[in-house]
Amino acid sequence: MINKYKERWDKLTEEEAEPIEEKEEKRKIRLISEIDDLLAIQGQYYIKGQLKEALDLADQIIELAETENLESFIREQEQLIARIRGILKKREEEKRGKLIAQLKSELVKFELEYNKAFKAGDLSKIELILNNAKKPLFELSDEKASLKWRKFENEYIDAKARKEIIEEVLKLIKESSELKTTFQFEDLKLRLTYLIEQVQDKDIKDYLEKLREIEKETIAAEVSYKNTQNKIKGISEKISIQKKRKEFQSAIKNCEDLIELAKSINEKEKIEDYLAILTELKVDLEFEELKESIIKLNDQGIDALKSGKIIFSIEKFKQIQDTLKKCS
Repeated sequence: MINKYKERWDKLTEEEAEPIEEKEEKRKIRLISEIDDLLAIQGQYYIKGQLKEALDLADQIIELAETENLESFIREQEQLIARIRGILKKREEEKRGKLIAQLKSELVKFELEYNKAFKAGDLSKIELILNNAKKPLFELSDEKASLKWRKFENEYIDAKARKEIIEEVLKLIKESSELKTTFQFEDLKLRLTYLIEQVQDKDIKDYLEKLREIEKETIAAEVSYKNTQNKIKGISEKISIQKKRKEFQSAIKNCEDLIELAKSINEKEKIEDYLAILTELKVDLEFEELKESIIKLNDQGIDALKSGKIIFSIEKFKQIQDTLKKCS
């Protein structure tokens, strides 16, 4: 009985195993068919040169083939991936080579324009060229080219600085006479010191001699100005003493001299002050002369009266009276 059941079990197992194998075979056939479809599409991509799309499909095919361990498909796709990557790399290198050639050509063109503009001293044009060259330089990423254009930029910065210094020098030369005549010596000396240093630093010899000449004239003008101020101070002190001593004639002369000196250095406040003092001095002198005249006439009248010259004496007193009437 046992043997009978065993025979039946073995027979049943064989019958069930056959459909399982068939299923696996069918699944494998479907998978290969799916892979073949993808291979057909991949082939079209490859022929058309759509290599990135062909690469994407290669990854899908390998993933499908790995499920059934289809080594031939896997190996074939890995070889294809390596080949495509080699082609893409070559394409990229060729593309990069063309771009480099184009960028270098642009930079050569800009360099010619730069040299022409630099020779002409056209700083605005140079600035524009330097800005335009930045993009191809960045994309080229070449150290030798970058060093060359950094040199051009430094030349431009130096040329711009030299131009600005020369403009400042010419401006100072134009303004120096007015600054001296208006006695703005500190401002003038500061500007001269700065520009002389800059001219020496940039080796702009054409203007150094002129600046030195202006510097010399400025020092001389300042010395003269200070001497005049000292003279004014000394005369002012004399006038004060002479006023106290009632030496009005001398004080008036000194006052007039002081006013002329003040005019020569544009001391407006001093001019106004001493014009007022001059008026006072003239009034004081007139009064003093009047007083002396009256005293003299009075003395003459008294002396005449004492000596019996009555008519002469009356004339002198009458003159005093007339003089006083004129002053009232």
